[in-house]
Amino acid sequence: MSKQTEDLLVRTLNDVSSLFGKERYKKALEKLDKAEKLAEKTKRTDILCRVLLQKGAIMTAMGKPDEGQDLYDKALDIFRTSDLNEPESSVLKSTLSNTFSELARHFKMTDNLENAEKCYMNEIKVYEILLEKDPEYEDSNQEIARIFKAIGDLYEYFRPEEMDPETERQYYEKILDIREKAFELLPDSETYIYGLAHALGNLVDYYIIRQDYESAIQLQERVVEVMEELIDLLANWKDLKAKSNTYDKLGSLYAEIGQEELAQEQYSKALEYYEMIFDDELWPLSVKAMLASELMERGKTLLLSKKYESAKESMDMALDFLEGVDKEELEDSTKGSMDLTYVFLGEGDEEESEDSGYLSELAGIFREYAKTLSDLNRNEDAEEFTAKSEKILGKLAEEGD
Repeated sequence: MSKQTEDLLVRTLNDVSSLFGKERYKKALEKLDKAEKLAEKTKRTDILCRVLLQKGAIMTAMGKPDEGQDLYDKALDIFRTSDLNEPESSVLKSTLSNTFSELARHFKMTDNLENAEKCYMNEIKVYEILLEKDPEYEDSNQEIARIFKAIGDLYEYFRPEEMDPETERQYYEKILDIREKAFELLPDSETYIYGLAHALGNLVDYYIIRQDYESAIQLQERVVEVMEELIDLLANWKDLKAKSNTYDKLGSLYAEIGQEELAQEQYSKALEYYEMIFDDELWPLSVKAMLASELMERGKTLLLSKKYESAKESMDMALDFLEGVDKEELEDSTKGSMDLTYVFLGEGDEEESEDSGYLSELAGIFREYAKTLSDLNRNEDAEEFTAKSEKILGKLAEEGD
């Protein structure tokens, strides 16, 4: 092909893209007819395929989906009959895949979910054909998973503003089905693990809102299984924290149906991932201090829910870590608030606080923690926290006189 002819084709296709965006379909088709003849004459099958896909998209946009799919299929057949060993085949694959992606993005920006999804599903066919021609082609599953992710993202982008319960359930199940397909292709990929976990989590929350805890538990158990696919040796602390959260949530769901023993097992499992972080020298003190503070708050929440054993586990783990850290180093590395942590370490200034609501809550936490310690025969520690509680209550009483 001469340089002049190639430049003409490039200009024509650019013009078509502009006309397509402006919905000037008749003029775009006229230019594509000329480009198709020129591509056939110069035997540029890659350009011919691009022309056919753009024609198909225009027919689809004009409300003629069957004619549009026929044109898509015609381009796919050209690829199907190509010789995989020829460089031309690789160019065809890239042209088809990139053009379908480009057209999908166009339909997304014009708020057409159905046509955008159709383009992505046709892009999947490109890699399915490639697998038929070469089952050993390693990148096919990766590319198909990528496209399924794009379809899932598409549905989340087009999330309806208002949905009745049944429509909402179907919407979340649709996304879950798509995320599941991507995960099945690449179950070791962090991207698809988190994508599936998030999709499952949406349905878990859907059932929690409706107090259908049995259904929520079944799905949350699946979340736990999926998150376990993350490889511990390669996981960063955020991955480990995310794993911990899945067990905490499962524990809270078991508690909702009165399965306290199972709930406590999940709460204990959640702590194992905090321990992994505390024991790993890779993570900085600032991160560990932040997580220790979270554990104290977690313990507080469990105490107020009267889950004393689980509260003790959480607080003891935080205290064990913090008591082994140089206090000046801890203060230097921590920028956020750790009031509750420092109080439990005996470093706080709760007596100086003027917030009576905070003090009253703190006194209640100390009292409940003292009960827990007493039940565990840690009487000396129990007396310490009882004394703290009584001191605060005494201060509040004085202020009330």
